[in-house]
Amino acid sequence: MGVDVALSLRDRGQKIEIVSCDSMAVYRQLDIVADKPSSEERCGIVHHMIDIVDPWEPFTAVMYRDRARDVIGEIGERGNVPLLVGGSGLYFRAVVNELEFAPTSPDVRARLEKEPVEQLIERLRDADPVTVDRLDLRNTRRIVRAVEVLELTGRAPSELRQGWDRFGDRYDLTVAGLTWARDELLKRATERVHRELEAGLVEEVRAVGSAKLSPTAGQALGVKEILPVIEGSQTLEEATQTLIRNTKSFVRRQISWFGADPRVRWFDASEIGWDGARDAIAELFATG
Repeated sequence: MGVDVALSLRDRGQKIEIVSCDSMAVYRQLDIVADKPSSEERCGIVHHMIDIVDPWEPFTAVMYRDRARDVIGEIGERGNVPLLVGGSGLYFRAVVNELEFAPTSPDVRARLEKEPVEQLIERLRDADPVTVDRLDLRNTRRIVRAVEVLELTGRAPSELRQGWDRFGDRYDLTVAGLTWARDELLKRATERVHRELEAGLVEEVRAVGSAKLSPTAGQALGVKEILPVIEGSQTLEEATQTLIRNTKSFVRRQISWFGADPRVRWFDASEIGWDGARDAIAELFATG
């Protein structure tokens, strides 16, 4: 849809460049995992923030923010308009809002990763029960990160997130959200998983290899579920069902994340169709 909207705006005389907000599209070699658009699918629209780091390189939301803001500035200097598309709500807000990000320490994180996750959860529960209630306790990486923040700052992670309830903009924004009926979204999630597997998801993850993946890339949807298959601890059928379940959970989280953003104008393609949604979003951007 991002390319379709960009083409529609180009037909109206606007010079559009797309800035990807997908936290996995930044990684080279994870084409299927990130569902990156091919050269043909980009239809001549310039895309940024895709294939900028290797999957074993550390890459954070702050690093993304700084590079994306530089790109947005360069697009403006050319007299063109940046269109931020898709993906991670965190990466989007990191760019357009002035959010407070806690520091990181590879040494602290490495030490915490060796501790039993149950102990980390209890430690976090004692200091910050609000964060424990918010976190997916199956996501070890996020639990480790929360305790890391606690250690490095002496402040509860939930305290640092209080400013995130404010939606003041760094830029003059027009924000559109595309959705379908819930049943259709979940159906599409299942279809995407099967499409990725048919396209060679297992082979792509095997080619990258688990030993050299960064913590972020290693937790990517489609990577963490397939690694046990490659390591021989799970069947492909089991991994497929896990990936479908996790993809649907991701869809629900995205709905919750973007649904809480009052700036988003929503367009339901199940009501007005794909072409209708494209035209309505392009009209919003052209006049907004």
